[in-house]
Amino acid sequence: MTGAAVPRLHLRGATKTFGGVRALDGADLVVRPGEVHGLLGTNGSGKSTLIKVLSGFHAPDAGRLEMDGRAVPLPMPLGRSEAYGLSFVHQNLGLLAEATVLENLIAGDHERLNSWRIDWRAEAARARELLAEYQLDLAPEQVVADLSPVNRAQLAIVRAADRVREHRSHGDAGVLVLDEPTPFLPQEDVRALFAIMRRLREDGVAIIFVSHDIDEVMEVTDRSTVLRDGKVVGSFETAGTSRAALVEAIVGRAVSTNRRVPALAEAPPIARVSGLSGDILTDISLEVRPGEVLGLTGLIGAGHDEVPMLLAGAGGRCTGTLTLEGRQLDIATLRPADAIAARIAFIPADRPRLGIAPDLTLTENAMLPRLGRGLWLNHAKRRRITTDLLDRFTVKADTADQAASELSGGNQQKLVLGKWLQLRPRLVLLDEPTQGIDVGARQDIYDRLAEVCATGGAVICATSEFEQLEAIAHRVLVFDRGRIKAELAGDDVTKASIAKACYEGAQVHAAE
Repeated sequence: MTGAAVPRLHLRGATKTFGGVRALDGADLVVRPGEVHGLLGTNGSGKSTLIKVLSGFHAPDAGRLEMDGRAVPLPMPLGRSEAYGLSFVHQNLGLLAEATVLENLIAGDHERLNSWRIDWRAEAARARELLAEYQLDLAPEQVVADLSPVNRAQLAIVRAADRVREHRSHGDAGVLVLDEPTPFLPQEDVRALFAIMRRLREDGVAIIFVSHDIDEVMEVTDRSTVLRDGKVVGSFETAGTSRAALVEAIVGRAVSTNRRVPALAEAPPIARVSGLSGDILTDISLEVRPGEVLGLTGLIGAGHDEVPMLLAGAGGRCTGTLTLEGRQLDIATLRPADAIAARIAFIPADRPRLGIAPDLTLTENAMLPRLGRGLWLNHAKRRRITTDLLDRFTVKADTADQAASELSGGNQQKLVLGKWLQLRPRLVLLDEPTQGIDVGARQDIYDRLAEVCATGGAVICATSEFEQLEAIAHRVLVFDRGRIKAELAGDDVTKASIAKACYEGAQVHAAE
């Protein structure tokens, strides 16, 4: 990173209002050449609006933008950001899954390519040089659908960096905006992504990194800007800022991340799983006691994330039995409706596709589990129940009649949680419950799970976030190749010990 006097990007006084709500309120952002700059804030703080102003998706009500000291028009001409030195990688990556690596690299690159004829041989050679430059073991002819999640993310980042390098108007190295690229990646793949970012930084590219993961921010950024309620509350040099100070700036209050897991009373298990096998899992048996949070984790492909889906009747072919409060269920024939009837709630990792109906209203989403209970046509009662649910689960929304797609990620997750916890389940199954969720919303979710445990229910949480397990789990089962290879309990449930258990033997397995 350099301390150059002229910022690579300087946004001044950005303001944007939606229907009387000020999403951005005079926000400033200064990004220096060759630095990784974190853009932080809770869900709904204004981060997404700021990014959309920079990309040209939103026209600001007020504000000025400079790139390397030169004025850039606002609103940004839509589709022209790369010409001004700005390129974007959003969480969905924007790749064409059925196209090849080469086709994705050149898709939309109209300014550079001949509009009448593409020299495929030359483009393939150029692609190989580009992939080799960033040490990506990919071939131009590979189909993107066949790539691993981290390879897809790396491809999207390299494509964006190449575009800004090719199309910049004034010879600078440009700004690459990474809008939450890591939530769906396991930790080892995040490291690979960070390696790409560091190589880009060494080339002089400035990177704006949007993330809710404070550990990631502390590891990879040089500085960070924090937004709250549309306003900038501070900019911080990462090396001189404590984790606690950064969290407090984001949330607006001190948030304890220390382990606060109450002791369990002696009691027989509330649920037992026997002989569970699936696509990856092989003959798994486990049990969970009343009031217990049982964590499941492992490296990518270990199989721990299969457990919640299979126990909810939402998986594929499987065998095994689940005994819940004395009632035995055949997992092979278990359907989601059977699981719900048995008072099992499942919160899936793929929130936009499986957790909510994005085009339905908040009321319609909240009432889906209550279908058939005489409430579907009682509109006043449905709205009243939904409003109470939104208040209890601190879902930030304008009205119960707005579409679920309009909520931030954290508020969508709290809506999903509230939708199922209103049924007072005895067993709650979670798959990556706080993926892409800010630290404040995470604490709200942890509090709701504690309420389930306080009433004698139990929670099974599958996640790759070791810090989350340290905060909430009584026990952790570590999976490897579809089997349980370690169990941690009590004071042994720490981020370091979980990581050690996950990675021990990983190199041996990889070499076999």
